[in-house]
Amino acid sequence: MKGSILPSLVLFLLQPSHPNDVVIIYDYTLPGVNKIVESFSERWAATTLLTATPAPDLSQLLVALTSFHTNDLRYMVLLCSANTTRTIFDMVSNNNLESRRIRWLVVGEEPDLAATLLHTLREGSLVGIASRVNNNLYKMSFSYMNHENQMRFQEVGVWTGRKGKVGKGRMNRPLYPDIVNHYRNFQGRNLISSAVDNWPFFGLKYLENDTVVSDRGIDINVINTLGYYLNFTYRVEVPPDQQWGGVQKDGTVTGITREIATRGAHLAIDEFTITAITSKAPAERSRSLAVLYPFSSLTWIILVIVTLLMGPLGYLFSRVHHQLTQTFDSTHNERSRNVGPSFDSGRIKWGSEPGLRGVEMFCFNMFRTIIIQGNLLPASSWPLRLVFFSWYAFCVILYAVYAGTLTAYLTKPSFDKPIDSLEDLLEARERGVVASVTVGTINEMIIKVIEKNTAFINGLVGSEIFAMKQGRHLYHLARNTFHPQPYGIACPPGAPYTPVLNLMLGRMVQAGLVDKWHRDELTNMKQSSEQSKPKDQTQETEVGQGSVAVRSLALDHLQGAFYILGCFTVVAAGALLTEVIMSLYS
Repeated sequence: MKGSILPSLVLFLLQPSHPNDVVIIYDYTLPGVNKIVESFSERWAATTLLTATPAPDLSQLLVALTSFHTNDLRYMVLLCSANTTRTIFDMVSNNNLESRRIRWLVVGEEPDLAATLLHTLREGSLVGIASRVNNNLYKMSFSYMNHENQMRFQEVGVWTGRKGKVGKGRMNRPLYPDIVNHYRNFQGRNLISSAVDNWPFFGLKYLENDTVVSDRGIDINVINTLGYYLNFTYRVEVPPDQQWGGVQKDGTVTGITREIATRGAHLAIDEFTITAITSKAPAERSRSLAVLYPFSSLTWIILVIVTLLMGPLGYLFSRVHHQLTQTFDSTHNERSRNVGPSFDSGRIKWGSEPGLRGVEMFCFNMFRTIIIQGNLLPASSWPLRLVFFSWYAFCVILYAVYAGTLTAYLTKPSFDKPIDSLEDLLEARERGVVASVTVGTINEMIIKVIEKNTAFINGLVGSEIFAMKQGRHLYHLARNTFHPQPYGIACPPGAPYTPVLNLMLGRMVQAGLVDKWHRDELTNMKQSSEQSKPKDQTQETEVGQGSVAVRSLALDHLQGAFYILGCFTVVAAGALLTEVIMSLYS
């Protein structure tokens, strides 16, 4: 009789779900198992048959639990004895094969089948059981985690069947509930959150009895909000090595990663941020050559060439004018030799040749003009006057531009090129800057930025806050950020509540709560930093309704002027020494 009603029972349990991917594992201990296999093969073409005799094959089980599309559901039907079923679930637990995409259906003849599996199952294995009560009656139950974090089975219906008749079932609820709706209420469960002290994200407080509790931080606001809406509390446990951890070279897993992988914790939360580059604040450029900063090198070269050319140009105009005047005067004097003195433009000309300045005097006076020292040469002709006029206008404009730019350079410090992008980081490597990522704590890496001249690639918020703790003026955060990192909650493999946490996190991010908590922590840190630093000693003078900082020019502002004075004094001394030596030999 039992052999004739079991196929009808299994089809009844799976029919509402319309599965298109079924794996049947059987060991011939159930009466009528051959008929069940035959019925399934005829009804569903995508049916995989695996035998569990003499023992379950782990390799076949691995293939069955992993070789399917992640968006599909796979139904694993176990038609085995209680011992074989328990062995299969031990394999699942030992290899972390739990998945919310897998539905387990266990059909057994033992009335206490549910109690037999309680100590074997873990959260993440979604198991439905049909256990026989008598020859015609089967009880259906579904596994769940109660408020004390213990696996339990809840009865959801019964099924009766007789030989030669269609079985009837009465279900109070679906055998497999909707996971998202099911975990919208954790029923007051106390979850374990693995964390390390990582303020401003997850700050911890150590009590007198060595108990660790959450203090404040962005992640704590996130997990508190999740607990409020999903009805759970949590306690914090710090991993023994107090590290984030990960897979080591020898294959071992450490830190928080190990706690999650081995199900020592229900969740671990990580920061929500974007990646930025933290480097040493650009050093102020030396002012020893500040007098040269207003113009580029090419501009200085052109100015030197123009200044050198204006002397010969003025001399050329004066020379041509002198020759023309000399020719005119000689002709005029020949005609009026016996007439007496003649007057030309108020100057008495007795046939004497007017003086002509040398080219070196023209060059020197052109230089005097460009440094606003005036011109000592007379302009006796209009062509020469026009040359001087254009040169005066050029020098006035040049002086105004130079003086204004030099004032800006001297009063507003100039700095080396900062690292604002990945391209700048590549260029900075040529200057000895070494790129680094987190090895240890963020605080240690921030300190190495100053001590070892490294560029630290890390989350923007964490880097900014830890830079404030060390002294924000010592660091530069790149303007261009990259690689946005969404908020992540690490859950054990196959944790069925992961979709619910993802849904709630997405809503908090979209509502702007996470950004608000970021700003709050930054504001608190800035206020703490301002209260701890001494008052600014900068002199201030009131201008209108506001205040403007007065910056006195120090000796380092005028280093360039002293350098020029010293250099040309040395050149002059060399020239004088040369003349003395030449005069001695002559």
